[in-house]
Amino acid sequence: MHLLTLNLPDLILGFLRGTLACEEPDTRDNWLWAVLKEKAAWVAHGKLVAEATHCLPGSFDRPPRNPAEKISSGYKAWEWQLYTWGFLPGLLRATLGPVYYRHFCKLAWSVRTSIQRKIPADQRQVAHRNFIEYEDGVETLYYQRRCERLHFLRQSVHAITHIIPEITRLGPGTLYTQWTLENYIGNITREIKQHNTPYANVSQRALRRCQVNALKAIIPALADNPALPRGAIDLGDGYVLLRALDTHSRGVSPAEGVAINIYLAHAGAPHPGWVPLVRRWARLRLPHGQIARTAWKECHLEMRGRQPRRARMVKVCLFLIGKPSRFAEVQYFFQFNIAGVERTLAMTAPFTAPDRDILAQSENTVLACNHPGEDVREVIAVTDIASVVAMVPLPLTPAEAAQPDAATQYASRFFVIERPGLDVAYLAGHEEAMEGQADDI
Repeated sequence: MHLLTLNLPDLILGFLRGTLACEEPDTRDNWLWAVLKEKAAWVAHGKLVAEATHCLPGSFDRPPRNPAEKISSGYKAWEWQLYTWGFLPGLLRATLGPVYYRHFCKLAWSVRTSIQRKIPADQRQVAHRNFIEYEDGVETLYYQRRCERLHFLRQSVHAITHIIPEITRLGPGTLYTQWTLENYIGNITREIKQHNTPYANVSQRALRRCQVNALKAIIPALADNPALPRGAIDLGDGYVLLRALDTHSRGVSPAEGVAINIYLAHAGAPHPGWVPLVRRWARLRLPHGQIARTAWKECHLEMRGRQPRRARMVKVCLFLIGKPSRFAEVQYFFQFNIAGVERTLAMTAPFTAPDRDILAQSENTVLACNHPGEDVREVIAVTDIASVVAMVPLPLTPAEAAQPDAATQYASRFFVIERPGLDVAYLAGHEEAMEGQADDI
C-alpha cells in the first residue's frame, strides 16, 4: 500500500516539482525533469486535475483534489493512486521530456498491472522487466552516479524490483497487503459493542464473521439477496437494468437506425430500411458492482450547467468473437424482441482505436481515443460491457498546439483511466447503490 500509493508518488512528485534537496555543486537548473518547479506550471497542472474530476465515475470513489492546493492537506492514499498512476501518464505527455516520460510510463504500466487481482504470466514478465529498467533509469537519468544526488535513491526505488517475484511466490499483493488488512481492521472494529473489553469483543466478532462466511459458502441460499429497486429487471449473470425509463417508445436518429439495422442483420433478423421505435433505459448495474449510465440523462444535466460524475464511458470486451477490448460512450439502453427473444442492448458511440504513436511513446500506458461525434453509432449487447471507465481530455503537446487547426482536430481526443483494483474492490463489498440516485440519472 505505502510503496505504490505514498512512497513512490512522493519521490516522483519531488522529481517533477524539484523539491528534493539540492546540494552543491549541483543546481536545480540542471534538473531537466523538474517541469513543475515553477509556480505557474504547478498551478496550471493542478487546474487540469481539478477540471477532470467530473470525468471520473462515482464508482472511482474519492477523486484526487487539486494537488496544487491540497497535496499537503491530508491527500489520501486513494487520491495519490488515482493521481499518480491514472492522471499523470496522460497529463505529463505535454510537458515532460520524451526520455523521462517513457521512463515514468514504464513504471506506471507496471504498477497498474501489479495491482490487478488476476495477472497473466506474460504481463508479469513485462512488468518485472519494466520495474528493473525503472530502477536502473533512476540511477542513470536522475542520480547519474553523483554523490550529491545519492539521496535520490530511496529504498522504495529498489523495493519495486521485488514486487513481481513476491506476486509469483505469494499471489497478487492486493489480497494480503496493508490496504487489505487496514480495510478489514476498519470494518471489524466498527462492530465493537463492549468498549470495556474491546479486544475480547472484537475477537468474538471476528470469530462470528468467519463462522457466518463459512456457512454462506457451504449453503449459498443463506446469503442475503437484497431486493431490486422498483422497476428494475434482473438480466442474469449479475446484470441489472435500472430506471429511469422512457414513458413511451420514441423514434431514433438516422445514425441510430442504421446501427440497429446492422445489429439485426448480424443477429439473423434483417429488416432493410425499417425505422424502429425504442424505449430508453438510463442505467445498468454490472456484475462487479459498477453502474453504467447514459448520455441521455447525463448530457441533459450538463446542458443545465451541472457537472455529474460521468459514468457513461465503458470498456467493451468481445473476446468470444476474437476482437480486442475497446471503448464507447453509452447513449441509452433499450430492449428489443429479436426472433421471439427479448434482448437488452446498448446504443453506443464507439471511440476510435487507441492512437498507436501515443501508445509507443507511452510504453502502452496511455490509450488515447477520439470520440466519433453524432454520425457514428453502434449497437452492442449489454453483456459485452466489462466496466465503466473515465475518459479524460488529453492535453496538447507544444507541437500539436502549434498546428493551425489544433482546437478542432484534437477537441474530441481523450485518454482512458480504469479504476484500480476493480475486482478487488467488489470482493471487499464496495458497490454502487442501485437506488436513491440524485436526479435519477
